[in-house]
Amino acid sequence: MESFSHGWKIRRLAGLALIVAMGFVGQAAAGASPAGDGEAVLEALRKLPPLAMDEVMWLARCILSESDRADEQELVAWVVRNRVETRYRGDSYREVVLEPLQFSAFNTPSPRRTYLLGLNQHSKVDSWLGALQVAMKVYDAPDLNRPLSRETRHFYSPVSMKGGKTPPWAVNATPLDLADRSIDPKRFLFFEQIDESQDPFLASQAPTERIRSFQEETRQTLQAARPRTSTRSTRLQPSGRVLRPARPSVGGTRKVGWK
Repeated sequence: MESFSHGWKIRRLAGLALIVAMGFVGQAAAGASPAGDGEAVLEALRKLPPLAMDEVMWLARCILSESDRADEQELVAWVVRNRVETRYRGDSYREVVLEPLQFSAFNTPSPRRTYLLGLNQHSKVDSWLGALQVAMKVYDAPDLNRPLSRETRHFYSPVSMKGGKTPPWAVNATPLDLADRSIDPKRFLFFEQIDESQDPFLASQAPTERIRSFQEETRQTLQAARPRTSTRSTRLQPSGRVLRPARPSVGGTRKVGWK
């Protein structure tokens, strides 16, 4: 529980930085294209504390892997945030996204997976910039803006299911009615209060050891690709293993270390 509490403390601190940073993307959110305001989006991202920036990028990678439509991306982002806040299959965005058999784009090596993992705070790709805007919006949005209950932690895309199959956990479940948000039920269905026993870990389809090795490969790839400009940035390593903030010292100086 201590590490979880620390994680929320740093997230609250990141919230202030995010409010300031979002001023740089206000025009883009109001209608300007991500391509036309790309530098402002990336500048807003880079103004976040290292941990917050890393978490936002994992969230953006995830929603971009699921959809290229902002309205769908926003709801997917809330599902991921719900999982983080309820500690369902991870207590950080990186852990939730890389959890085995949850988000298919990250499960096994593929060109798509390599592409997504290569996107970072310097990437000027239109689709990535759009996903970053959505991710920053959802990452520290107040609960008042929550479009889904915190128990909404599952979704799937019928059009992407092989053979039109329904996931086992959704067979007897009723999807949310999101007609007021213009979400096409043929593209996405969202569910709340799915019992974990209905969402089994299908180890027979993808052995845990193999998937864990892919996650380790992901960490090493991100660390190798990240530009290192100073001794301090080398120590922080915002990608890969997630940083946990240590307790402040007596003098008020915050130190950062590995969990």
